[in-house]
Amino acid sequence: MATVLSIAVLLAIVGVHALLAAVLTRYFRIALDSDWGTALFVVAGIPLVLLATTFLLSGVFGLGPSLGNPLLVFVVLIVVPLALGALVDVLYVPPPDEYELPDTAE
Repeated sequence: MATVLSIAVLLAIVGVHALLAAVLTRYFRIALDSDWGTALFVVAGIPLVLLATTFLLSGVFGLGPSLGNPLLVFVVLIVVPLALGALVDVLYVPPPDEYELPDTAE
């Protein structure tokens, strides 16, 4: 039986992962010129970062409940935050092309 604290920690980890996925999606959209490169990094690169932070937070620090099934861990801690982060960046944040930047820096 999961305690309230363990569920709160799990939701906090999902929130941190979603924030991390949104920031990395924005970075790849700004840094890469092609849409395919951005899509490739969102699908392949960001899950590796989320996997590393999952190992760090739940393995080294022992945070979060034991979900019992590796597939459930993958879906809850990697797929859902990746989808939420990419969705927030793509739908709710203006594209990088809409920002006007000065020609020279002073």
